[in-house]
Amino acid sequence: MDSHEQIKQLCANILDYYQAFSDTEFLIVTNERIDVVGYFKNKNLPDIGIEVELSSHFQHDAAKLAKVPSFEKRLIVTDIPDTLSLGPYANVNGKIIEIVPPPDKTTDFEAKIREYTGKKGKWFNESRKQMTLEDSKVDQEKSLSDFVNEIRSQNLDVEMAKDILFKAALGGIYLGYRDPTGTNFHRSAYIPRELLYMKAMGLILEYSPGRQSVYRLSERRFDLAERIIEERVDKNEERLREISKKYGNSVLMISLIGKIRTGGYLGNTRFSGYSNYDPYSSVLPYMETRYSLPRDMTEEFNIEPELANLTSIVADSPPFLETVRRVYKSLADDQLCNETDAFTSRGDHIGIKYAVPIRALLRKLEVEEWVQSAPRDKLKVYAEWVILRTHNPSVPATLYDWFSAIGADVQDAEVLIGELADQGITSRPVKGGSSTIAIYDDKRFRDFCEVRIRELLTPILKSD
Repeated sequence: MDSHEQIKQLCANILDYYQAFSDTEFLIVTNERIDVVGYFKNKNLPDIGIEVELSSHFQHDAAKLAKVPSFEKRLIVTDIPDTLSLGPYANVNGKIIEIVPPPDKTTDFEAKIREYTGKKGKWFNESRKQMTLEDSKVDQEKSLSDFVNEIRSQNLDVEMAKDILFKAALGGIYLGYRDPTGTNFHRSAYIPRELLYMKAMGLILEYSPGRQSVYRLSERRFDLAERIIEERVDKNEERLREISKKYGNSVLMISLIGKIRTGGYLGNTRFSGYSNYDPYSSVLPYMETRYSLPRDMTEEFNIEPELANLTSIVADSPPFLETVRRVYKSLADDQLCNETDAFTSRGDHIGIKYAVPIRALLRKLEVEEWVQSAPRDKLKVYAEWVILRTHNPSVPATLYDWFSAIGADVQDAEVLIGELADQGITSRPVKGGSSTIAIYDDKRFRDFCEVRIRELLTPILKSD
């Protein structure tokens, strides 16, 4: 891992520590990538953007950060003296860019993240400062056999301990709502001794978003979790193939590839990508940004951005979400993902959440073969109608941006819009102005688009 990647990793670790959950190589609408982003205030759009500059040009990196409207905090992390001399602040295209040294050099970066999040704690201490970046990653890590021996030495259940780590790595373990004192649960909760012991070991940390109690994997034990996830998937590989036969290979691939995110508020995808199913995603949201597939996953599985965007739009559309739910439920029943309760910050139960080790599962499937044979035409026309249905006239540029992101063009959009305009539901595309349309009848617009979407879903479900 080169220095640039090491510093990105440290920045991401610090974001995660302060619950501004990280994502790397975030794709923006100009098809450029931001090194690291964080999700703190907004669970859907990143509000922190970070570029690591060791050799690249300041104006270029700063301009990229300035292009993303959701960023409230924009940082250049650099050890270049000329760039540092511009700081601590620079105004680029009307946006404030903060310039700080790498987090292995000073505590400035962490201090800015701590101030922004308002969280207490101190990730960077003098002992870590003296370690090399690689040492900080592997310090005190134990092999799986060492972990098993330690659990046995405490007369604890090894399989339960593995299962707890599996779940803590994938979405976390939710134990409900604490009262304002932080001491009493508003529902009965049995906490296994294995979990308490691993918390004492530092393998698992307890977080309290809102007033929930959530146990998640410590950032320093991804190596152990990865081995446990791989062991679980290896053990249940035949069950995964049975699920593929049950639902069809295309449905399974769309449900996995289409739900990949680069981390976001859900957690970490650096060691094993995962996602979740939101049982209350019953309406089509406006689309304001493109999806971002982790670059290492696109390279490992040869998934080009257009196909990643197509599968993401299909998988996120409410008509297909019920299929995703059934697939994820089957994975949970076969111990291939984490099924857990989800609660509001007030402690109200809002349904079931699934967190899936997507990367580990894809490694057991013939992804590259499916990429070559995927029903792109069916996915494309379906996605086009979803994009049109979710178009937000107040954010006009997103209409053609999204068509471009799936490999379509202006003419494809105009054909669909023409069907609506012929019915008097919308205008034709606005000429000489914003890339948008006027919607004359919201209900008819929704109904017309959603009928087409459901008609086009059936061929996708029967692709195999």
